[in-house]
Amino acid sequence: MRRLLTFLIFLVAIGVYFPLCQGMWKSREQSRANTPTGYMIPSKFSRILALGNQGLLSDFLFLKIATHVGTKVGMEQPFGEGDWRFVASGLNVVTDLDPYFVDPYFLAEGLLAWDAGQPELANQLLAKGTNYRRNDWRLPFFIGFNNFYFLKDYETASGFIMAASQLPGSPDYLKTLGARLAYYGGKSKTALLFLQEMLAETDDPLLRQRLAKRLRALELAVMIEEAIGKFRARENRPPKSMDELLSSGYLHALPLDPYGGDWIMSKDGRVFSSSRFADAPPSK
Repeated sequence: MRRLLTFLIFLVAIGVYFPLCQGMWKSREQSRANTPTGYMIPSKFSRILALGNQGLLSDFLFLKIATHVGTKVGMEQPFGEGDWRFVASGLNVVTDLDPYFVDPYFLAEGLLAWDAGQPELANQLLAKGTNYRRNDWRLPFFIGFNNFYFLKDYETASGFIMAASQLPGSPDYLKTLGARLAYYGGKSKTALLFLQEMLAETDDPLLRQRLAKRLRALELAVMIEEAIGKFRARENRPPKSMDELLSSGYLHALPLDPYGGDWIMSKDGRVFSSSRFADAPPSK
């Protein structure tokens, strides 16, 4: 009886919730014009309205957001700034009410990062999720991907990808992907340490073979970089080419890239390979 009464009160609160939203915006024409989708009551007030049923209200508000998005897409209507503010604020309220609810984080990644072009905003929501869904590798993976693909922050991307690769259920390819991002983000030795740890903890023969190959490639790249560093320290300038590095005696021979690529020296002394440390596709 008591649970039934609580549920009935919750339904009444929901009935009051949205008319209250509309009433507030009718009295604020300018804001209403900028945000035609309505108003999302902040989390601290939504928790009060939930009457202890935060999960239920979270589901309800998420459905409202998804319905709004689906209607706009179905009618082929463009999304405006007000729409994106509504989606972002709504997902923030939903995850405040129930931070373990995974669907809002996926919606944030799909809509805010890709469609709205706001990967930083998506990352804020995803970061909130990592504080609660600590064993869900997908959330740090999304943050890493956004930093890599949208923000071009390879160093930050590598950290999140590496963190994701160590969580239960993460795919094996993240183990090498994190190391590659660390390398291209300027953290060669960090990538080495990561691969060494992964190799020590991996029992799968095929994965061990792949990790060992990439580890060897990174070790060779770091060796060349260290030779460049010694040249720069003594000559007060970087070498003009790999040939100068060899002829000056700082490097006795240029090692072969295990992936078959050619070594490339950048202006800042970093060493890359034309193979990008990936196996070439088999020839047809």
